[in-house]
Amino acid sequence: MNYRNLLVLPLAVLLVGCSSPTHQDSKTSQTTTSAKATVSSTQKKTKATRSTSSRTQTATTRSSKTARERASAANKSVTQPTATTRLAALNQQLTKTLGKQVLVPQVDGLTSGSSKLNMRYSGDAANYTIHYSVGQQAQPFNAAAVVDETTYATVTKTTYATTNAAAKQVGYRDNKSTAGLPTVDLGHQITAHIDAGAGQRYIMWNEGRWSLTVHANMMHEDAGVALAKQAVATFEQVYLPAPQSVGAITFDAISSGSGPLDQVIQWQAGKVVYQVKAQEMATAIKMAASMQ
Repeated sequence: MNYRNLLVLPLAVLLVGCSSPTHQDSKTSQTTTSAKATVSSTQKKTKATRSTSSRTQTATTRSSKTARERASAANKSVTQPTATTRLAALNQQLTKTLGKQVLVPQVDGLTSGSSKLNMRYSGDAANYTIHYSVGQQAQPFNAAAVVDETTYATVTKTTYATTNAAAKQVGYRDNKSTAGLPTVDLGHQITAHIDAGAGQRYIMWNEGRWSLTVHANMMHEDAGVALAKQAVATFEQVYLPAPQSVGAITFDAISSGSGPLDQVIQWQAGKVVYQVKAQEMATAIKMAASMQ
């Protein structure tokens, strides 16, 4: 018997048996690694998809919110009345009645109550007076109920036969009439003259084609100077219409802000004289400056 062959065969079998599990383990390891890679890739794709979806959703939400905010702002601008829309609506009705060539203020001169602004008028296109008031509620244009409201300003147009006749009605005063009177510095390189007597005090100066006068009494002389300085400072910021030839302004320091319409601005334009009267100086200036 050949014992050498008997020893070789079992050894070969042992070698084959030992090598087989090693080969399978390698395959299993490769398969596991591949699976892990696939899972990792899938997870990354899932995270990326979720991230993209989240960004898209956020962008959509922001866009939707912005659209709602814009819509809300638009609704507010439509539904909430403003001073401009109220006055514009009344002016539109006035021009329908008197004609588009009517010269009217585009600013109501109010610091509050513009949404309850009311307007009535009398006259025709050549000669008219417009009354401005603030009521308990907004009334229709030229409503009868507005007559009982306190007028805070008026705008008047008066047409004369000639240009000279119109100019004479303005009450312009040239600076020659104030020569030799005491002076007061009003600031902004403006010097006024003071005419006082019989308990009254008048502060007078000229700017361009305008003559200006502030009235006070001797008991309120400081108030007169203060109002004159305020007027000069205001005219540095607000420009009045240029008169064709002359314009005259008279302010009253005693009644400023009270019932009487003693703050007066008037100017000549051809055969026409325009006049703005108000309770307060600032109101008269704002309204006159916005005339168009």
